[in-house]
Order: sequence, then C-alpha cells, then structure tokens
Amino acid sequence: MKKLLLLTAIVFAGIYSAKATHLMGGEITVQDLGNGTHMITLIAYRDTVGIPMTTSATFKFAGPNNQSFSTSAPYDSIISGNLLPMYPYGVEIYLFIDTVTFPSPGTWNISWINCCRNAAIQNLSNPLSESMLLQTELVVDTASVNSTPFFLVPAAIFLPLNTPWQYNPLPFDPDGDSLHWSLDQPLDDINKYCAGYTAPPSDTNNVFRIDPVTGTISWTANMVGNFVASILVDQYRNGVWVGEIRRDMQFIVVDPKNGFPQWANLSMLPTDTNNNYSFDLIAGQGFKLEMIATHTDSSRAVYMDAYSEVFKIAQNNASFITSATSNPNELKGTFTWNPTKNDIRTKPYLVVFRASDRYFTDDKSVKLNIVSAVSNPEFNLESNFSIYPNPAKNLVHLDFTGSKAQKISLNVYTLNGKQVIDNRKLDAINGKSLFILNTTD
Repeated sequence: MKKLLLLTAIVFAGIYSAKATHLMGGEITVQDLGNGTHMITLIAYRDTVGIPMTTSATFKFAGPNNQSFSTSAPYDSIISGNLLPMYPYGVEIYLFIDTVTFPSPGTWNISWINCCRNAAIQNLSNPLSESMLLQTELVVDTASVNSTPFFLVPAAIFLPLNTPWQYNPLPFDPDGDSLHWSLDQPLDDINKYCAGYTAPPSDTNNVFRIDPVTGTISWTANMVGNFVASILVDQYRNGVWVGEIRRDMQFIVVDPKNGFPQWANLSMLPTDTNNNYSFDLIAGQGFKLEMIATHTDSSRAVYMDAYSEVFKIAQNNASFITSATSNPNELKGTFTWNPTKNDIRTKPYLVVFRASDRYFTDDKSVKLNIVSAVSNPEFNLESNFSIYPNPAKNLVHLDFTGSKAQKISLNVYTLNGKQVIDNRKLDAINGKSLFILNTTD
C-alpha cells in the first residue's frame, strides 16, 4: 500500500522567499480495511528552505453525537524526507499513516492542521500567518465498505503565462462511487476559510474553473506568481452522499521564455454536446487512439503519459506506448483498449493524456463510453473508412474499423491528383483504429 501511495502521490509547490515557512499542500485519504478498521494517510509537502517538518502528525476525528478523539502518527521513515525530482528547488514529501477503528457508524470528519502556509502565495491576505487545514469527510457504515478516492495524475505545478492550459488530478474511487468535482477556498481551521482569498487571476475568456463531470481544470493565467486553490471531490453512492476529500495545491505561473509543450491533433478528436473529447466504444471490439504532442521550441524534447482507471481494473488489457515521429521534437502516444462486456456501465471512463517538457505540463481528458457488444461487420471500405479534416494542411486523421487485426497500406491523393501519402503501412486492430498522419513526411 505504501508503494501505491508513493506512486500516486502529488506535489504542491510554491515560489519561496526568505520569509517562507514550509507548508506547500497535501491531502488526507482513508482506506476501509474491513471489520470497522480504516487506514488514514496524510501526504504533506514542504520546501527545504523552510522550517523543518514535524516528526509526527496529529489526526483529529469528529463524529456523530459530538464524539471526538485524536491519534498521533510518526512520519514514514522510508518515504518521508525524500526530495522529488524535476523541480527547480527542493521539495520534500512526507507520509504519515495511522490505523483506527471508529467507535460508531456515521459521518466522520478527519483533519490535520499545521502552521504556516507559504509566504509567496499572492491570493491570500497574509499567508505567512495562516495555518493549513486538510480534512476528509467519510460516512462509516459497518454494513458496507467505503474508502475515499485517491488521485491518479501527478501534480501540475508550473504553467505558462497567457497560455490556455489544463490540468486534471483524476480522482479514482476504489469502490466505484460516482464523483463530483468542485473548487473551494483553502481552510485555516475547521469551517474557517483563509482570509482575503481571491480566485487566481485569469484572462476573462478562460477563467480559472473546473469541469464537474471530467474534473479538468482550465485556466489562462494573466499574472506571474504563486496562487493557491482547493479541490473538492464529493462521493455519491446510488445518489446518496457518502464522503468528500479536499486537496490543497499551489500553482506557479511563469513567463514561458523557453516555450511549452502543446498538442498537435486535438481538432481531429470528436466532442460531445458539452465540448468534451468523447468516444463510443463497443464491448468486444478493440479501440486505438493516437495522440501527437510537440513543443513550441523546436530544440526542446516533449514527453507524454496517460493515466486512467482502465490501467488498474481486474480485466485490464489497456496499454499506452510512445514513439518518435519523423519530426525531431514531436512524440506520438498510442492508447489501446479492448473493453469487455464487464466494462459496460452508465458513467464514462476517463483517460488523461499529459504532454510535458519536464517543467510545464498540459493535460487533455478523453471520455470513453462503453456500449453493448454487436457483431463485427465484414470489412467494407465505404462504411469502415474515413479521413478528415478535408481540406487539411499537414495532419490528417484516419478513422478505420476492421473485423480483424491486420496491416493496411494507405495512399492519399489531393483532388488534383498529387500523391501526399505513398504506401504508408499501418497496423490496425480488431475494432476501431484512429491514426494521425502527417502528409509532409
């Protein structure tokens, strides 16, 4: 379990100053171990120029009928104090774990408080005098298992000034509960917000906001600096609220002097009525999606990752690989999945694709809707093949559905007869394949 927590841990960082203390952010998660026992985990972060981290964490529990108690847990000696890579100054992770048995069922609030917040925060009145309160609420029911969600996507800390940007922490609930995302103000104490909070400064055409369905944070920041926000994730089971987790995090907006990563093929992806990227997948048929990332600075390398619960489910056969293209600073990511009838459900699956240059990141969320299986049609060129956009400049999107895994050879011509793709060999799967092709290669 500790390994899982480390791998799914996130980072919250802030530009520091000589007056900064140490607290950068964190979260509390709860795992139901059965028989009324729960494991409480606090993940906290500090900058190494601040005061030392406390060696133990005191968890406070408040429950029904004014019940309350507290416990104290030392930090994990193996994980805690480790420096996190790829950040311009020292950021340490601290992990505190305790196991408790709640004295009775009902709604319990689990909290941890410590002082003080990072002095560099610009959207609080006096962050240096504000404590950081992290809390989680959970309905404890001895008749059923209930754990909080945890986050699958690592933190995105730095973002470029005056540039449309997205980040999705992607909460995952191990019990299959429905999740609802929202933004809130950071807390200084129980039911007490930090003073003087203002929303992170934004371009009016793309204000700081979160999509309640996909959990994607969208933002065009119009001011350099360090800004804090809280993300709330509410859990619902059969329409009934069963818990809430709060994550505190900071974002650092900087001038992108060396450029930033970007996506090359988003205009080719289908969207739903809410303008979310969305695909309908048929159970029993394969699905293949190619994503292309590049960089505004042609000398910079770009990296790509994918995150989703589909990589963790029991009948997992999803995969994601990256490969270079013929362009020096371009990267192709290929996601494949063959969903089964056991994967059919009413809510969509989410896959978050991340483009990164190991400094800036940009996330794109894709919805996958699984529908009932149907028999595969025999291959027919007209009904199983499309290429778009048309007209196009450099990149074109080939949508191909086949009844078996096969190699196909593609030739593409302009309307005046010029050949722009000559005998391109493609590996198609049994089901839907979506290829991104560059006509200038």
